Amino acid sequence: MAEIKDKSIGVILFNKFPRSLKYLILKHRKGHWSFAKGHKETGETPFETAERELYEEAGITQIEFVSKKILVKESYIFVNKNKVKVCKSVSYFIAGSKTKTVKIDKQEIISYKWCTVKAADKIITFSESRKLLKKADRIVLKYLSDKKF
Repeated sequence: MAEIKDKSIGVILFNKFPRSLKYLILKHRKGHWSFAKGHKETGETPFETAERELYEEAGITQIEFVSKKILVKESYIFVNKNKVKVCKSVSYFIAGSKTKTVKIDKQEIISYKWCTVKAADKIITFSESRKLLKKADRIVLKYLSDKKF
């Protein structure tokens, strides 16, 4: 079986709702629930890719990054529609937003939800992404305890 490597960059976005911390989970056109992510365009820094993908998929620009570094990564393998094995790796930045308004790109994204980690655990499709969110949540909680967001 043929094999290809695929790299993406994304953002795990959080928002402090009045009673809970929630994360933006997107339902991608292919049917899985995950985070905003995509491929780097020529000349873009990973940071710029993350910002652009979040804007393209969710219409959000007002964000504050927890760090200028990639804080969490995931990798998984799947077989695409052409029966090619894909080794996918996604590097994520973590950012907070004060806006709850999401304007999804209907080309790529078919739905979205702001979820607590517990609620997200029930809808995120891949176990790797569920583990990633728990890791990101620990980083966010530490970040928020050190700073007024």
